[in-house]
Amino acid sequence: MPKPGEPLWALVRKRDKKRFECELRFNGESYGWEAQIFEGGEIFTTHGRFVTRALAVQWAEETRKFFEVGGDEEAKP
Repeated sequence: MPKPGEPLWALVRKRDKKRFECELRFNGESYGWEAQIFEGGEIFTTHGRFVTRALAVQWAEETRKFFEVGGDEEAKP
């Protein structure tokens, strides 16, 4: 059973009221850090293999800003 991630942020996108949440996970030295984005509790996108937690947070924060201004799936970073 997978361990729960570390909650990083949650937001409701203004244009369509969809809720997004981000969690960080450390998957061991060989894989590194992963940021997971959920939409309405379901996995939306992930990005992994970050060498440091700071790099995973940076990607997650850039993605959060994108959603805050109304970004959509076709143009996500």
